[in-house]
Amino acid sequence: MLIPTDYDESWSTFLTKDIRIMIDDIENGIGVDYTPDSYNVLRFLKMDLRKVKCVWLGQDPYKSEVTLKDGKVAKVAVGRSFQPGNLASWYQPYKQVSLKNIIRLIYKTYNPALNYNDIKSYKEVTDYIKEGSFPVLEPQEWFESLTNQGVMFLNTYLTCKIGESNSHKNLWYDFSQEVIKYMSNEKSDIIWFLWGKEAISNKEFIKNGTIYESRHPMMCSNKYEDDFLKSDCFEKTKNIINWLG
Repeated sequence: MLIPTDYDESWSTFLTKDIRIMIDDIENGIGVDYTPDSYNVLRFLKMDLRKVKCVWLGQDPYKSEVTLKDGKVAKVAVGRSFQPGNLASWYQPYKQVSLKNIIRLIYKTYNPALNYNDIKSYKEVTDYIKEGSFPVLEPQEWFESLTNQGVMFLNTYLTCKIGESNSHKNLWYDFSQEVIKYMSNEKSDIIWFLWGKEAISNKEFIKNGTIYESRHPMMCSNKYEDDFLKSDCFEKTKNIINWLG
């Protein structure tokens, strides 16, 4: 059963008979070889919609698994967009370039750069974290803090086969539209972060709220007018969210 037993009551009117049938059909379609774990697939339903201030709309979960020090295998995806579940420190090696650029833009938000070429590299930002001059919380605590402040990390496609990106895209397409429509109608003041063409394509389903859009944080370059590192999404919202965690 993908629907968490402890879903927040603010989603009760969303979870109609038709939506539940849709979820059952999706569950039958995804089989058993998928990520994240079943209890994290619809994790967003545990969040009180009335307290949501901002949504980071991602694409699909991280497709990989990792072997932990004790030999156990864990899934990288944890049911939040952009969060690698195995990331314990900003300065440990990890592959998720988008998250690195997100941290760079947050650094720029609190330490403005006059020119694009002055934007600090991820290595420089982690050096500032180490020395204590950039007091951002460590990854797990940071994601928890932002969630508690009202940030929802929502993927558009909520599962994929292990090792295969976008493998369940078609299964989740209609459901994702219903989620976005419901949120936009029920909470008209949500701030939506749409980064990249995939996320921006959902703009038509957002009838209310504020939208900040840019290129995806995966690929950043000064040559792009709408480059992610030129975005003011964090600057314009730092009065309602402490992006340091």
